[in-house]
Amino acid sequence: MKEYGAATNLNQINSEGVSVQVMPLQMENDLSLPNLTKLPNLLAAISLREDRNMKVYNESGEDEEVLDNRKIFLNKLGLSEKNVVGVRSMHGDNIEIVINKDCGNFICDTDGLITSQRNVYLSITVADCLPVIIFDPLKEVICLVHCGWKGLEKKIIEKAVKKITDNFNVDSNKLIGGIGPGIGRCHFDVKEDFLPRFKSYPDAIVIKDGKNYIDLKMIAKRQLEIAGIKKGNIEMSPVCTYCQSDKYFSYRKDKSSPVQAMITVAGIK
Repeated sequence: MKEYGAATNLNQINSEGVSVQVMPLQMENDLSLPNLTKLPNLLAAISLREDRNMKVYNESGEDEEVLDNRKIFLNKLGLSEKNVVGVRSMHGDNIEIVINKDCGNFICDTDGLITSQRNVYLSITVADCLPVIIFDPLKEVICLVHCGWKGLEKKIIEKAVKKITDNFNVDSNKLIGGIGPGIGRCHFDVKEDFLPRFKSYPDAIVIKDGKNYIDLKMIAKRQLEIAGIKKGNIEMSPVCTYCQSDKYFSYRKDKSSPVQAMITVAGIK
C-alpha cells in the first residue's frame, strides 16, 4: 500500500496483539476510489503485485505460501484473518450474508458477501475481474462483489442490491457504489459470437479495427443504476489492470498457472 503526500503510517495493535502499521484515513489507496475510501466508517483496500499472490485456493487446493502473503497484507490494514471472511468464487451469482461467526472462513461457491456488522471484513480476489463495493454509510450495510463477465451476464450486481434492500430495510437510492480496478475495454476483446451475451448494453460494445471490445466497467455501472443507485453515487476506478500489469495482477496479461490475484477487503469500522 503506497503513501501519498505527507501522510505517515500509524501504529495500531491488531487482534493478535501485534503492533502493525495502518493506512491513515486521509491516505488514498490503490482502489482509485477516493470518494468512497475517504468515508470514516469504511475500510476498503486492494493489494498490489508487490504484495504477492493472494489467491488462496487453486486447482491443487490451499496454498500455504499465499496464506502467509494474505496475513502480511491484512496486518498492514490492522486486521488479522480472524476479522475477515473470504470466498471461493465460482464466477456465479451467489451472494451470502455473513456475520461475526463467519470470520476466518472461506464461503464456498460464492461471489458476493454482505454484512451489517462492524469489524466483519469481507474479501474477494481479483485479477482483471472487477471488485464492486456497495455501501450504505448511514445504516452501515456493506457488500463486496466479485464481478467477471460471467457474473455480470447473470446480473450479479442487481441481485446483490436486491438482497441488501430485501434484508436490511435499505433504500437503494441511498446506497453508494464503487467499481474498483479491473480490465478496461481497451483490452477486453472478444469474438463476435460473444457479443449477444451483452446486447442489453449496446453502449458497452465497441467494434474497432476489426475487433470487438466490451466495457465491463460500464456494464457494472449500468447494473448499479438499474438496481436503483443514483448516478452521482457511483464511482469508477480508471485503472485497467492489463495496462498496469506492472502494479496489478492481470489474468489476460500474465497467463499464469495457477492464477495469481490481488485481494480486495472492505468492511465497516
